[in-house]
Parts: sequence; structure tokens; C-alpha cells
Amino acid sequence: MINKTPRKFQVRTALVVPFVLQVVVAVGLVGYLSFRNGQDAVNQVTKELRQEIADRIKERLTSYLTTPHLVQQLHANALRLNILNPNDFAQMELFFWQQGQPLSLGISTIAYSNNLGEFVGANKPEGYTVISNAETGRAIRRYAVDRNGKRLKIIREKLNYDARTRGWYKTAVKAGKPVWSKIEPSAIGNRLDISAVTPVFNPQQVLQGVLLTDISLGQISSFLSNLKIGKTGQAFILERSGLIVANSTQEPISSIVGDKDPQRLKASDSKNPILKASIAKLENYNVSNLEQQLQLDLTIDGARHFLQVLPYKDRNGIDWLILVNIPESDFMSQINANSRITVLLCLTTLVLTILIGNLAARSITLPIIRITKASKEIATGNLDERVDTQDFIGIQEVDTLEHSFNSMAGQLKESFASLETKNEELRIAEESYRSIFENALEGIFQSSPEGRYINANPALAKIYGYHSPAEMIESITNIGEQVYVDPQTRDEVRGLLETQETVKGFEYRSYCKDRSMIWTQIDARVVKDMNNNVLYYEGIVQNISDRKRREDDLKMQLAELKIEIDHSKRQKELAILTQSSFFQEVKEEMAEVNLDEFWS
Repeated sequence: MINKTPRKFQVRTALVVPFVLQVVVAVGLVGYLSFRNGQDAVNQVTKELRQEIADRIKERLTSYLTTPHLVQQLHANALRLNILNPNDFAQMELFFWQQGQPLSLGISTIAYSNNLGEFVGANKPEGYTVISNAETGRAIRRYAVDRNGKRLKIIREKLNYDARTRGWYKTAVKAGKPVWSKIEPSAIGNRLDISAVTPVFNPQQVLQGVLLTDISLGQISSFLSNLKIGKTGQAFILERSGLIVANSTQEPISSIVGDKDPQRLKASDSKNPILKASIAKLENYNVSNLEQQLQLDLTIDGARHFLQVLPYKDRNGIDWLILVNIPESDFMSQINANSRITVLLCLTTLVLTILIGNLAARSITLPIIRITKASKEIATGNLDERVDTQDFIGIQEVDTLEHSFNSMAGQLKESFASLETKNEELRIAEESYRSIFENALEGIFQSSPEGRYINANPALAKIYGYHSPAEMIESITNIGEQVYVDPQTRDEVRGLLETQETVKGFEYRSYCKDRSMIWTQIDARVVKDMNNNVLYYEGIVQNISDRKRREDDLKMQLAELKIEIDHSKRQKELAILTQSSFFQEVKEEMAEVNLDEFWS
């Protein structure tokens, strides 16, 4: 008995301890992978969310900033066509009132200033007109008006106003074309505006005045504040100099001291810790020349934040930076709670497993030892190992376990043999495909619908003049603009793929790395998932520049040959004509004619 007790204890330990260790490892691994997968998911979600929000802001800005210049163009046309009389301020005041835009478009004041510094305008969303001329004694007056634009009363006045001293007027005159003014306080009031300005010239190109269309920065901040950015994310728009243009918080973007005009705030002077930390992070980057968007991580008060920086420019002089900041905690709180629940469940499972393992170990003895030894043999690769428990007579479960284990070992051996065969076949097929892909003479590619290469073979990189597929994939971020000479051709190819799902023999001109142009031919198809969503495009590209040159040469030769044939044909016809009997008779008659008598 003394000798048997330690043996039973060792068998139970040999069964329970490995089992418990496996459960511990599995529990730990599941918990760790759950946490890491949660973090990876957060990283991916925030990356996509930052990009989507920045793109939405960019799209809204484009719409918001395009409208004023369209209004300016309409008014410039009205002046050019004499629909508007620049010397009739009463007409222009009523016209600008009638042309007023809804508040949703963001346009506030529409106005005109002549080259004498006189000013006339209207702000329909806020319900007033404004004028400064000899009638007002050169004071600028703001009038409350009724719904038809008729003046009711003066609501504000500022003496000695000369529009020519204003920054927007000087900016328009200096630029000589439609442009944005600097952000500055409104003429009367304490808000900050940015103005679309267009100089107006007479047919002799003499400056007549400047058209003005104001938009309020408050509209941009209002849009940002209503934008859902995670739970507590924030968005900012800055000038390259660091001055705040708009933000999604309640913090003002300007300050007023006494009777002075509003003074704009720099982001570095903001009381918002998130904005200050974002600006501090950007000090490591040359934001004054930043052309590509950035995705950065930063730590604020020990918490991780995700930062998206997107440059924004337009053709009329806007050069801003869009910043989107999202705290990691917006997404990790639920994941952390789930992780704690997972840990508790895993610990509970571990305890139950240990108890059940000990109970099971009490009823298992030597047959398990043999099965364990056989399992270890199989684990080391000895698939011929079998269990023999014939000496345990009368134990039906042991006999069943023996047959099941031996059957499993045989099936496992067959499965391993079959798997090795399939693995070898798969390896050969993969090597064959890779060889075809790497050594093909035609360019082979996979590209995203957004216009980036996913995969490319060396032949494709060589066609476009790149040293390697990796360099090509890294360098080309917009296939439509960087590869296609005519970007509309890319849209045509995409349209064919969307309607026909394949494109055969489509020819177009392409840019190489050095911006030289070649002729290429593409055969492509759409690859979709089970839900019929487009995953990517794939196909073959060939350089057909030589063939195109040969075709051009052949066309030229055919044209030259046609000219030679036509010339030869005319000579033959002339010869036939001169040899005809009629021509000879005429010639003889002409010889007998006395030309002097004929002309006299």
C-alpha cells in the first residue's frame, strides 16, 4: 500500500497538471489575444474613422468655400453685361438683398466697393443692408430692412469708412484675380469673416472696384461641433501659421480687449489641452510644407489619443490644416470591461477544470499511463504506436478506449500522409504561380477601386520605369492621375468594369516614373466577394508603344503610296490624252492658225 500510494498520486498529477497547464495557457492566450485584438480593432476603427471624418470635413469645406466664388462670378457677369450699374448704389443694394443666400450656405454679406472707397452690400441671413458713400458722409451704416429690402432704421454706424483701407480690398487689387482675403474682423461688429473678393476692371483694364462675399467662420465651427467624432473626439481647422480658423469645442477662436477689434488666437495659446498637445506633437513635423496627410499617436495626461492631420488647399488661396483628435478611451472602455469579464470567466473555468480533473484522475490508473505514453510517441512523430490493454479484462470502457485510440492513431497516420501529399501539391502549385507571376513578360497587377496598386509583378514595374514592384506600389497613390495621361480614361475603364466586369484590349496613354508617355493595353476584370461587393481589380498590362509607332509608320507609308499612285495615274491619263487622234487633229489645226491675225 505504501508503494502504491505515491504511484497513484503521480498518475493523477501527470494527468491533472498538464491539463491544468494547458487550460492556464489557453486562458491566458485567449485573454491576451482578446485584449490585443481589441486594441488592433480600435486602431483600425480609429484609423478609418479619422480618415472618414477628415474627408467629410474636407468635402464640407470644399462645398462651403466654392459657393462664394460662384456668387462672385455671377455678380461680375452682371456688371460686365450692364445688368448692374456700379454707379447706382440703390440698385445694387436692392440687387444684393435679392441675391442673398440662405443661412445654410454660410454666406453673410454680399457687397461691392468702387475705386473711391465707397461701399454697398446686403446681409439677408441677418436682415440688414450696409452702405457708405457721399449720402452717408462716408460713414458706414447698417440698416434694418423689411422682407423686400426697404430700409427701416439705422442699427449701427461707424464714421470715416474707406473700403480701400481694408485688407480684403488690398488683397483683391494686389492679386488681380478672384482670391480669398485674410481672416479679419467684420467692418461693424465683433465676428471674424473670410471674404471671397474679385477685382472688377473696365474694358480698358482699369480697376473699377472690388466684389465681396463674406462667409462667417462661425458656420464652420458650428458644422464641426455638430459632427459626431467618436464619443469625445474633437476637430480643428488651422492656418499654417497656427492661427485657429474653426473648432468643434466651445472655446472662442478670437478675443476682444476693450474697444479693439477681435484678435485671433493661436493654437499654441489655446486653453484646450488636446489642441495644445496636438500642436506640440506637430512641432516634430514641417507642417508649413506638409502636403500629405498624417496619422499620429500621442499621449495626453497618460491617455492615448489618435491624431489625423489633413492639408486642405483650394485654387483661390486657402491653405489650411484639418486636425481630428480621437481618444482611445472612447473605444477601449467597453473592451476593458469585456476583458475583465473574460478574465473572471477564465479563472472560474480554471478552478472548475482543476476540480473535475482531480475527480477524473481518481478513476483512471495504468491504462491512462499507457495511453499517455502512446500519445507522447505519436506526438513525436511515431504514428505507428498502438495501445494494448488486453490485461485489463472485464473493463469495457478501457477496451473501448483502446480501440478508439488505436483507430484514431491509424486515421491520424492516414490524415498526415494525405496532408503531406496535399501540402506538397499546394507548394508546387504556389511555386508555379509565383514563377509565372514573377517571370511573366506582361505586367500583372491588382489594384483597389480607390486607385492604389495592391500587387504588381516585376514586368509591370519595368513597363512604368520603376526599379521594383515595391517602389511602384509605394510611389503610386493615385493611379488615375499618376499613371493615366488622361484621368478620364481611368474613369472609363472603371465604368466598363462596373457594367461588363471585364475589359479586353483597352488602349490608353500612360505616364512612366520619369513622366515620359507610352502607349499601353489593358485586359482586366473585377474580383468580388460573395455579397457581390468589389474587392479589387486585376489584369494584364502590355507596352504597345512600338506597335503604335509601327501603325503610324504604316499609315504614313500608305498615304505616301496613295500619292504616288495618284500621280502615276494622272501621268497615264495625260499620255493617253496626248496620243489620242482628237488631240493630234487639234494640234495640227493650231499649227495652221496665224496667231497674229487671230489676236488682231
